[in-house]
Amino acid sequence: MTKVKISGMVIIAMASLTVACTSPDQTPKEAVKKASLTADTLKSAIKTDSLTAKQLTLDQLIALFQKKPSFPVLDSIENAIQIQLPGLAIEQRYKLLDQWQKVFSPNINRLDPGQTKLLPLFDQLEVSWIDGESANNRRKRVETKFQKGLSPEQKTLFQQLLNHHIEIKHEEETGAIFHLSPSYWKSLFASNLLKDDRKFWDQTALENDPVIDYDAGLAIDRVTLGDWAFYWEQFLKQYPKSHYKKEAQRNYQSYLSHLLVGLENTPTTEDNSNKVLAEVAQDFDKISKRHPGSDVALSILAFRKTLAASPEKIDLYNLSKSSIITATK
Repeated sequence: MTKVKISGMVIIAMASLTVACTSPDQTPKEAVKKASLTADTLKSAIKTDSLTAKQLTLDQLIALFQKKPSFPVLDSIENAIQIQLPGLAIEQRYKLLDQWQKVFSPNINRLDPGQTKLLPLFDQLEVSWIDGESANNRRKRVETKFQKGLSPEQKTLFQQLLNHHIEIKHEEETGAIFHLSPSYWKSLFASNLLKDDRKFWDQTALENDPVIDYDAGLAIDRVTLGDWAFYWEQFLKQYPKSHYKKEAQRNYQSYLSHLLVGLENTPTTEDNSNKVLAEVAQDFDKISKRHPGSDVALSILAFRKTLAASPEKIDLYNLSKSSIITATK
């Protein structure tokens, strides 16, 4: 194991915290000794990767993970969160979620030295597309095929990643990347959050941070975009004080804008005309029938009416901004 030196500032801070929590009956000498043991425990854990979890608090484990990310530390943190979360006040649960998101998300590609070797192997993988296949089913099919070409050690590593909801995805200009699925936050935190925010994570995990546009075209069919926009419309109306209100508003606007505007390879209108393409009109009609009277349906109607009434070619992006009805209670 590579030896990692913890900074003096971290040790001093943890020692101070220990002293502050010492009982009034404890002598200064005893307090200093206890603080020294805490700091030594953390330094030892970093050097040897032996967690001695019972001797480290959750904050200390998170500090350790920041210094030296690894699967053993990650497992200990997740176990500690599952044990402690139900006993925290609701505002502290959200605070812990935010704290752990900021620490864990940037480090998902640093859990094991062998991770870097998986990415080029994934880029070499060729998997055919199946018409009508769901994103979830395709992901499972890709993962199954990918594992067949791995060594036993790589299979174990890949399974460890999957156990922590870390996937490998292909990004258009970057290539293979590690992606932390929102299902991670749903599984670890959602059951201990308020009802509206459990709903937020349910849908966010379902969507799984979708790439909406790929290769200058929509990567998600219009009807699905309409369904997702409708979900966030209803969420905003039912839970206007949600902790995730801003995220829900952004999703609603983004999905509905992509639905109306389209992209270069999946346009909404005919060339040099305001006439909506036949297949797009069918999708618009289907969405409106699925969600009659909704803000999504009314936004589509306003968008189409303005198109039909205009004698000159319209900027679809500006038209979509003026057509989209703000989802409110």
